[in-house]
Amino acid sequence: MAIINLEQLKWTLSGWRPFAWKLSFSMETGCHIIPDLGPINIKLPSSVQAALLHEGIIPDWNVGLNSRECEWVEHRHWEFSAVLDAGLISKSEHVCMKAQGLDYSGWIYVDKEQVCKFHGTLIEHCFDLTKFVDDGKEHCLRIIFEEPPREQGQIGYTSHSHFMKPRFNYSWDWCPRFVPIGIWGTLKIEHGRSLNFELKDIRAELEEDNLTAQLSLAVDISRDPPDDELELVAVLTDGQEQVGCVRQCVKDAGEYTLDFNSLTVEPWWPNMMGPTKLYKLEVFALNNGQAIRSQSRKIGFKRIKWFPCLGAPTNAKPWKCEVNGTAVFLQGINWTPLNANYIDTPFEQYEEVVSLYRDMGCNIFRVWAGAIIEKEDFYRLCDEQGILIWQEFPLSSSGIENYPPEEETVISELATIAKSYVNRLKSHASLLLWSGGNELTEKDAAITPIHENHPCIVAMRNVVEEFDAGRRFVETSPSGPCFLATPADYGKGLHHDVHGPWGFSEVGEFSMRNLDSWRTYWMEDDSLLRSEVGMPGAANLETIQKYDDGMAWPPEGEYWNHTAMWWTQWNQYKTILQDENEQQALLEYVHLTQKQQADAYEVAAVCCKKRFPECGGFIIWMGHDSFPCPANNSVIDYDRKPKPAYYALKNVFRNDDKTSLNKII
Repeated sequence: MAIINLEQLKWTLSGWRPFAWKLSFSMETGCHIIPDLGPINIKLPSSVQAALLHEGIIPDWNVGLNSRECEWVEHRHWEFSAVLDAGLISKSEHVCMKAQGLDYSGWIYVDKEQVCKFHGTLIEHCFDLTKFVDDGKEHCLRIIFEEPPREQGQIGYTSHSHFMKPRFNYSWDWCPRFVPIGIWGTLKIEHGRSLNFELKDIRAELEEDNLTAQLSLAVDISRDPPDDELELVAVLTDGQEQVGCVRQCVKDAGEYTLDFNSLTVEPWWPNMMGPTKLYKLEVFALNNGQAIRSQSRKIGFKRIKWFPCLGAPTNAKPWKCEVNGTAVFLQGINWTPLNANYIDTPFEQYEEVVSLYRDMGCNIFRVWAGAIIEKEDFYRLCDEQGILIWQEFPLSSSGIENYPPEEETVISELATIAKSYVNRLKSHASLLLWSGGNELTEKDAAITPIHENHPCIVAMRNVVEEFDAGRRFVETSPSGPCFLATPADYGKGLHHDVHGPWGFSEVGEFSMRNLDSWRTYWMEDDSLLRSEVGMPGAANLETIQKYDDGMAWPPEGEYWNHTAMWWTQWNQYKTILQDENEQQALLEYVHLTQKQQADAYEVAAVCCKKRFPECGGFIIWMGHDSFPCPANNSVIDYDRKPKPAYYALKNVFRNDDKTSLNKII
């Protein structure tokens, strides 16, 4: 089977008033209808917005309030088109177009014929083009996106969340409304022999001795093989050295299992615990000794066990993680996309930021539910850098109501997405556990974490049990009796996996007005896991001034509310800074808020880590900015420059000596 990389074709982009592209002429005047905008050249993968920015049609949405001037893009239909040259595909060949990411919905056309309608940002797509292009002639391939769905931003009702298009783009407390449209990931055509060869499952199990492992593969031959008998060959290598090889004959279509027994291997370890050993697994379909199809993966061997935290209530979930027989304190960040326009994030940015977190001492990322399943490059980097992945399915809290949907059609859609997630990620050495979503709760006013028997949660758990058996699934984060940990409930066994706090507060349940009260709160903490903890601090001055469009001072008003309404600390410092020179005052404001953030994160991290194994982990909200927020809970700003809090946490995360941790606070 041959592959055509469609990204190499010459693509154009046209913007249409909705459905105008369906008419070749106007019924009223007989005039030929042309696009509202374009065509312009575009290289794939790309968002519509990136192409328009490149042509100067829209401004840089990262600057000032410019994102508001980009919202009109959502109200057009956008046509990506390219020509498939004559002879590129031979006559009578089977032809399938595969797309990793189409955001969000629309139609596939060949010339003027509709192939199908599609929807779904978070799943892979496969379209059968055979009857449309198997004549060997030239054809026009068209991918047309309709308006994005009316999804909810941060505030709303989770039970009404039906589209599963990343919600953070519809506005969050760290991102204004910016809704990408376009093609992300690979886009290709497979054509030729009708053999469909798919590596469906990989089970890599490290034995208790940390020296030997079992490896089992499932390969699906779902179309009739050629007349000659096929042979499947799986080879595991370490560099140039072969570690194991398994062969099996294939006579009929179906699923075939290949087992490696008692392999001698080195284990994969999380960051700072040992080498992140990876092996190359290649699977070939041979016909008369010639490889006609092949697939490969990088895999690692690890063994995960979960135990109750020391002194945990008997009804609590186990939050002490053991990797390859060694207990590990889970320390890291909540991962959000590197850019609001995630479609166009280059590999170099992933590489830079993941490396920063490795150097910081992180060993876990919680990949947050309100965003995307990340690109394959991200997970590969986590495999290589030793970062464990807590992967959430795409359901998130909504502030007003956080209750998951109950409609059967929505649950079925979510199960399809969950299956896609699981099948794409389960072979990664870095994958630790699955979660049903972020901050899902019951309908009560006390924001009680959702129960495990909600039909939506059951459906996702069933997917994990069927397609990734043995991997841990938790219904949501936080989980347990309480959403938050409050001093009034310390000592009652109610704080299991909890979220918050996200800074000082003069009201509510925490009453923490300064670092002293913050320190007292954490020194008395009895939580088993802190999977989301925040403290705001300003971005670095250079980043603020790069994007503020001259509106950075004072730290209040329209510009700050645009992305950082929740995270400004102007009231705290107003009396001492309002009469200073503007430039000096902004510099001092950045310094004061960043120092407070660094001190607060350091105190919280030290207190949790000192309690290990009573406390299983500490994960901050959030790691980095997806948009140039002038203030946020992040420790790496939008330009990928660490704040002082990054170094404060690095000092804690890379220190396992409790005596020296005591000296920090």
